[in-house]
Amino acid sequence: MNRRLTHEEEAQYHLMIGEVEDYAILMLDRDGIVRNWNLGAEKIKGYKEQEIVGTHFRIFYLPRDREAGLPEQLIERAAREGKAVHEGWRMRKDGTAFWGSIVITALHDASGQVVAFSKVTRDLTERKRSEDKLLQYARQLEAQNKELQQFAYAAAHDMKEPLRKILLYYSAIFGEDGEAADPDKQRVYLKRSAEAAQRMQRLIDDLLMYSKIAGKDDTLESVDLNESVKEACAAHQDSIDQMGARVDYHNLHTVRGIAFQIRQLFVNLLSNSLKYRDENRALQVSVSSSVTHIPEMANVYGVGEFCKVAVRDNGIGFASEHEEKIFDMFERLHGRDQYSGTGIGLAICRRIMDNNGGFIRARGIPGEGAVFEFFFRCG
Repeated sequence: MNRRLTHEEEAQYHLMIGEVEDYAILMLDRDGIVRNWNLGAEKIKGYKEQEIVGTHFRIFYLPRDREAGLPEQLIERAAREGKAVHEGWRMRKDGTAFWGSIVITALHDASGQVVAFSKVTRDLTERKRSEDKLLQYARQLEAQNKELQQFAYAAAHDMKEPLRKILLYYSAIFGEDGEAADPDKQRVYLKRSAEAAQRMQRLIDDLLMYSKIAGKDDTLESVDLNESVKEACAAHQDSIDQMGARVDYHNLHTVRGIAFQIRQLFVNLLSNSLKYRDENRALQVSVSSSVTHIPEMANVYGVGEFCKVAVRDNGIGFASEHEEKIFDMFERLHGRDQYSGTGIGLAICRRIMDNNGGFIRARGIPGEGAVFEFFFRCG
């Protein structure tokens, strides 16, 4: 039979809990209101006891988790099952995120009714970051292997195809029996041979560009995105004028990056918008930037605050299932007879963002347009 603690023993017990620094240990009432606070909670979460007692514990959760009702779901599970265990990103007082492993245990009165909860939280951010780095490394190795396969595919198919066409047209010009074709057919075959050679030249140029941006040795500097977009527009000015396209941008942020790569990023994205425009309406492209908080990315990029840049167009768009696929090398959503290109441009964009310590993603709606969002680290 359990012995009831003396007042002295109970005081020592509470003193021990209060002095623990490696774990946040607190008590919640039946509604989830914080009733006490130890040194570990102050160390991990950043609040003083007088700042937090009387506040609902949802304050520690990310906005999306609060909107989803996760804190309430956890205490209801603890009330129903006796205990709730969960791991996820939590919010400190200063707005930074940490990876918390929590156990919420229901406390009962003599009649078995739930009257309160104990909540124990451990900061496992370093473990989470180590796991994510290992996972990221594994993904990088997988991506590099895939990249090698894609290069092999290019050598076996994309680079051989123009050569095959040139040889075919050469044979057609002179005929299998050595007799030359008539002048009109010769001109047609020569024109097609030149087009095949141009396709191979574009492929070689894109492969060289992809190789050029492979390294990360360039020193990061302040880059005015307004100037980068202006230079990209200048590179496509003839096409913009010819198509009657409009490119809107103003008051864009300055970011830390590699200037020529960021310029190339906008050149490629603008080229993509021009290529996949809707023939039934004038092309409109808008470029905007804003600062956004993504706390869950802090474990990968070291910060949770990013400068988000969005390039939107009203072109033909694409289906949602292609949002990742379009960044793969030599990946085309349309045949070469519909749209020209080598299938490397967006792969270059993703590599540029990797080199600049950020990431890129895309969304499209068929028939309405596409938006490419890329994120630079702040700080």
